Amino acid sequence: MGTTEDLIRQLRAPDQRGAGRIEEAEYGVPNVERLTRIDNAAKSIRSWNSRCIPGLLQTPEYMMGLTQATNPHLPLMEVRKRTLLKSARTQAFMRRTMTGELGMAWFLVGEQGIIHSTRDTNAHAMQLRHLLTMSGHAKIMIQVLPAHKIPPALSDHFLLWGLEEESADPDGPRIPPQRMGYIETIMGGWYSTRLDDVARMHSAFSDMIREAMSPDDSRTFIREVLASWRALQSRTSPDSTTEPGSSSPATPTTTALELPPQHPEM
Repeated sequence: MGTTEDLIRQLRAPDQRGAGRIEEAEYGVPNVERLTRIDNAAKSIRSWNSRCIPGLLQTPEYMMGLTQATNPHLPLMEVRKRTLLKSARTQAFMRRTMTGELGMAWFLVGEQGIIHSTRDTNAHAMQLRHLLTMSGHAKIMIQVLPAHKIPPALSDHFLLWGLEEESADPDGPRIPPQRMGYIETIMGGWYSTRLDDVARMHSAFSDMIREAMSPDDSRTFIREVLASWRALQSRTSPDSTTEPGSSSPATPTTTALELPPQHPEM
């Protein structure tokens, strides 16, 4: 039995170059800014989340509710600051997608992330509408992984970037794009550019894509979940003024659940 330091040293990978914990342990403002810079350098993005809508597809209302739910002791001012920065990140992603700067983005979300809201069901409904809209873009692929499918290594979420090709000599040969993986834990965010790490993440993502609903089936599933919430809201809304036997339509408070369905194509 060695000393405590010996035991810890034995846990450490022989080569930790290209992998490690990011500077800030908490997913705060500095980390959002760093991730935005990586997004802006990426030619491709792959994102998986089992319980929530992936960050780059989140609406401001959804991300605010999620930030409050995952950080219940965070001051409201800090929640708003993070929401503004995250919103800027998603807007930059959408701008690069629409202008063709981003090659392709694949998003895989667990069934639980589609069905369950964090706090505000109206915000979640608007979020689902946004998913349907974004899924109509040719360079954005969104698929849902059924709840009974177990992700490799029980992975909850991760991000994979294919970064821009770079060359020191404009006339020289192109350097293959670098790939980078990222994951967050309760101990902080971790990144890796090591080939074996990134290869495992790519393999896991590919395995889940094969098990997931097709893009068309995923859109149908999202529409069905949204429709079920609208039906439930119409039955239980306390704001309805329709009297039994009245021919006048109900006049509930205008929310995302009551808005007429939008066409998912852009």
